Amino acid sequence: MSDLLALALKAHGGLQRWDELTSATGRFAIGGAIWGFKGVPGVLADITVDLELRTERVTLKPVGGVDTHTVFTDGRLELRSTSGDLLDAVVDPKNAMARLSYDAPWTTMDAAYFASEAWWTYLTAPFLFTYNGFDTEEVQPFVEAGVSYRTLRVAFPDDVDSHTREQFFHFDETGLLFRHTYTVDVLDGATGANYPSEWKMIDGIAVPTVRRIYGYDADRRPIPEPVLVSLDINELRFQ
Repeated sequence: MSDLLALALKAHGGLQRWDELTSATGRFAIGGAIWGFKGVPGVLADITVDLELRTERVTLKPVGGVDTHTVFTDGRLELRSTSGDLLDAVVDPKNAMARLSYDAPWTTMDAAYFASEAWWTYLTAPFLFTYNGFDTEEVQPFVEAGVSYRTLRVAFPDDVDSHTREQFFHFDETGLLFRHTYTVDVLDGATGANYPSEWKMIDGIAVPTVRRIYGYDADRRPIPEPVLVSLDINELRFQ
């Protein structure tokens, strides 16, 4: 393990505490310009998220109606009723969405898949970098507004759905995440500069309760308008 990853793990609550936890549940508000652009405005404006911390299993509710929810696990997205009946399913939603053009509209299921893979990465990083199959390397520091941030390049394994295989995590001098930089495969390679803020200690884990995501230019400078995705955690607990 690199000293940068060790610093980040400690700053976010420590691997020992993380290993005591198995799941998280929260109520989130998800907004931003991307949802209207893709034809699903407000689709996840008030959503409950349940996720497992060791395997990529994410439940969003309500989705598609007050009595329905989605479950993403093992590369398959399901729409189920509150009684558990299977109403719809998409096998390998990442491949299906990656074939869409950037301006193609999304279905509610598309939006649910995008949010599921995103939130699993956001809520488990940097701890998931210690899981089997992840490859990390400290690379050249990232400089923004004259401040240098140590940077971890992370290669995700093929069996984990996330925005793209190679992503970059920039940490401040204390080890807290300053920015997460990536492209998005299911948005035709669109860029993402993800800024976390409003940090809180929740059940022993440091969590940014606000995220704002922008595009970035060829020099990786954020494009301030529009806010592509806004993420606000209204309630969260780890178990």
